[in-house]
Amino acid sequence: MSTADSIGARLGELLSLEDKGIYSLHRMAVYVVVGVALAFFGFPIYWMVISSFKPRESILAYPPEFIPSEITLANYERLFFETAYATWLTNSLIVTGGVIVLSVGLSTLAGYALTRYRIPYKKSFAAIFILAYMFPPITLGVPYFIIFLNLGLIDTLPAVMLGTTAFTLPFCTWLMWQFFQTVPISLEEAAWSNGASRIRGIFEVAIPSAAPGIVAVTIYSFALGWNNFLFAFIFLQSPDQQVLTTGIQNFLQGSQIVWSNLMAAAAVLSLPPILLVLFLNRYIMAGFAVQAN
Repeated sequence: MSTADSIGARLGELLSLEDKGIYSLHRMAVYVVVGVALAFFGFPIYWMVISSFKPRESILAYPPEFIPSEITLANYERLFFETAYATWLTNSLIVTGGVIVLSVGLSTLAGYALTRYRIPYKKSFAAIFILAYMFPPITLGVPYFIIFLNLGLIDTLPAVMLGTTAFTLPFCTWLMWQFFQTVPISLEEAAWSNGASRIRGIFEVAIPSAAPGIVAVTIYSFALGWNNFLFAFIFLQSPDQQVLTTGIQNFLQGSQIVWSNLMAAAAVLSLPPILLVLFLNRYIMAGFAVQAN
């Protein structure tokens, strides 16, 4: 090997080592930033959870106990047996279930129709769905209240269900329209050639192929239905009709805050969304990363 080749090889090795060093520093910096972000955003959740298991007198103790010396379930016992929390939880489950069924069912059929049928200006029509989010939910509260008042739905769970669905449906329809574009029409044509009807092809071929998008729509509908406060606050009046987000206000009694109940209630309220995202994360990413044709 000539001297020039040796020098070139040596320089190549040095550059390779330098690139590896830069890559390692970059990766370390990313880990540090992610760790700091997790600590910053995760600490309130950690504090909420451990406070829900502390005795009442320990929650506001100074200095604070970051690792509780005593664990108790008394806060959860009082929450479910001495308050109406179980009723609020049931109402939230009913509202959220209704929002999911309506949003997923209607948006799936609408998204399929926009993709498979020849609708004039359907791209502009689908884009209008996104424009609906220019209007914040508070601007829809009064019109919805008047409509539901005339329909006799005020102070009923269906009012919250319908109001939330009206807000979730545009984005869900747009997302399903995007996702059905990634499902080849040839799959349905193969089913039709084997004697399947159009309806059977939709439910046995197209919809199963769009499962990740349906899961993403389900999670989005769940998030808005479960955490809905505005429409529940406007439409619900009776104590036995409250949902979790509005019922928790009862623990804020003027200047006195029942921290033990509040921490336990918030922990239960936060648990389902966290578990849902944790176990269905890959479907969420697949649904929201889809690209339209």
